[in-house]
Amino acid sequence: MSALEEVFECTTDAVFGTDKHMRVRFWNKFCEELFDINKDSAIGKKCSELICGKDLLGNDFCGTECKIIKHHDRCSPNYNWDLVVKRNGGENVVVNVGSYYTGSLKDNNDTDIRVFHSMRTINCHQLIRRLALNTNTTADDNSNINRLSKREYEILRLVSSGIKIKNIAEQLGISHTTVRNHIKNIYAKLEVHSQAEAINCAMRHGLV
Repeated sequence: MSALEEVFECTTDAVFGTDKHMRVRFWNKFCEELFDINKDSAIGKKCSELICGKDLLGNDFCGTECKIIKHHDRCSPNYNWDLVVKRNGGENVVVNVGSYYTGSLKDNNDTDIRVFHSMRTINCHQLIRRLALNTNTTADDNSNINRLSKREYEILRLVSSGIKIKNIAEQLGISHTTVRNHIKNIYAKLEVHSQAEAINCAMRHGLV
């Protein structure tokens, strides 16, 4: 298991990873809970078969119209967007999705994870607020990353590389508590709520 897979296995977001053919190669426990599909059943299947996502207007998103497939060869990062997905029991759930590339697009192994996708459920109030404030703009994203101190920037880069908190503390010569406090400040400045979202932001800015 890669360092990023170890990180995403423990995050509170639902995260799955796909190869260049968009087959699922990683499926964490929160994906199991969100879709009511266990890991063994998900691995090897096309993500479009499992997610069955639609945009907010009800148009099919997963499949041939998938943004990830269209941008795959260009290794173009996809900023967050909202998607309606269907759970195994038929219930529709609105999630915010962030997808980003691992940098292994040139590898020949068909089973290598090329893209990680993180999903966080959102309620109607959050969705309306997001649309009203248009919080997902590139300008805002750049502004947030520039608010980080030199030390916070360094810790974000290390966390995004899959390094554990205790190892970061040893490497920087600071306590575990100090590292955790820095991470809390990073979340606040980036306006994110989980490690997966922070790593997503770091990857978009080329920190890893």
